[in-house]
Amino acid sequence: VYKRQQLIQAIKCVYASTFLKDSRSFARNTLQRTEEEKMAVVIQRLMGDAHDGYFYPTFAGVAKSFNFYPVAPMKAEDGIAHIAMGLGKTVVEGMDVLRFCPKYPELLPQFSTVDDMLKNAQRYAYALNMKGFPDDFAKADDATLTRLDIDDMADHPAVRYLASTYHPQDHRIRDAWHPDGYSVMTFARILKHKAFPLAEILSEVLEIGRKGLGEHVEIEFCTHLDTDQSRKGVFSLVQIRPMAVRWKKDGVRIRREDIDRAMIFSRQALGISHSDRISDIVYVKPDDFDSSRTVEMVGEIGAINGKLEKAGRKYILIGPGRWGSADRWLGIPVGWTDISSVGAIVETTIEGLKVDPSQGSHFFHNIISLGIGYLNTAESGQDFIDWGWLTSLPAATQTSYLKHVRIQKPLVIKIDGKESRGVI
Repeated sequence: VYKRQQLIQAIKCVYASTFLKDSRSFARNTLQRTEEEKMAVVIQRLMGDAHDGYFYPTFAGVAKSFNFYPVAPMKAEDGIAHIAMGLGKTVVEGMDVLRFCPKYPELLPQFSTVDDMLKNAQRYAYALNMKGFPDDFAKADDATLTRLDIDDMADHPAVRYLASTYHPQDHRIRDAWHPDGYSVMTFARILKHKAFPLAEILSEVLEIGRKGLGEHVEIEFCTHLDTDQSRKGVFSLVQIRPMAVRWKKDGVRIRREDIDRAMIFSRQALGISHSDRISDIVYVKPDDFDSSRTVEMVGEIGAINGKLEKAGRKYILIGPGRWGSADRWLGIPVGWTDISSVGAIVETTIEGLKVDPSQGSHFFHNIISLGIGYLNTAESGQDFIDWGWLTSLPAATQTSYLKHVRIQKPLVIKIDGKESRGVI
């Protein structure tokens, strides 16, 4: 009876979520009427195993048949995958995970050096908490989950299977896990030593999905590898959906003179769009940014966004790190309600906060599906932001960490997703 009541409460929570402020704000951007929506609830069995009171699959992830940021010899059509030990929440919330191309599983640009591995490897894992399961889990989205530190999970079989070991005395990382060292989540046994054919499975599933749906697809999956080596591992397809990649036949052409006149140029841009209706810019003041204050910045952004939304004005949002990341140390953890009137998003890098864009997060997927322009400016090379011009503009609104400026003539925004280039 108790378990049945928990199930009923869970189903009620799913239905009630459609009336949350975030959900209604997102629906307004899609021009959908909440009162006309219909929804079913799917009950799925969670794959995995229990250890020390926590239940989770060995690893989970997101894979796409189209890679917006391929690195040679990868091609965009080769796809991209993001994986993390434990529940897939780590991936979809935009935290540090492992990124690889199924066609080239051993080519890992984010793991180019030992220092890169230590900096970019997964640090946390999500699991279902079996020890302190609450009677009332309607108060928070993740009331039944626990975020665990990889360093505290050294005795977990999944860590021992997926991790390599860093030996500080000789500054090297060896593929096998060893108790006398620092665990680094490299997935070497899977991607390098082929203990489980993950890359081959993802390539085949993505190709089947692309042919079946007639367009590029995104999948969510999880995999459980039994501690008994004689048993085969299990790959589970959690869901598959079309990617929101829509190329206009005529496209958008970015010319040399556009770049010469631009205040922002990016070689990591998403979408196909041409806009000349936005006159408002909201940006995080680089000199005032503080990674420990990102939650406070969310409130300031939400207040400015509310005023602009009420006035029916779209704006360009500029800031460091990953927008919408659940990890406040990787960027500003805004939700859709906080930026509901945004027309284009720009991610920058500053000293002390240099992270790769996260293609696996739900925030990233929603940006694409809503047709919101997305530009990421690298710390060096051809990308740029004209901070001199931007900071010289008078403030329409100014807070501790933000500055809102308004110009008389609307800005021209061009994004050519096929070439991954964008200008403002």
